[in-house]
Amino acid sequence: MPENTWIEWSQYVLKELERLNACYEKVDSRLNSIERDIVSLKVRSGLWGAVAGMIPAIGVVLYTILK
Repeated sequence: MPENTWIEWSQYVLKELERLNACYEKVDSRLNSIERDIVSLKVRSGLWGAVAGMIPAIGVVLYTILK
């Protein structure tokens, strides 16, 4: 009788490990997607920061030239 219990328990443990692995793969996939989104946002913010920094610099250069 204990052998049947062990077989049932081992099958349960295996199914649970498979379920947890599927959950882990979903989380890992979502994390990779979020990382790509963050990289994209960093690039965009860097470009907008460069543009915002160039506007006053161009103004100063124009002011100096026209003075």
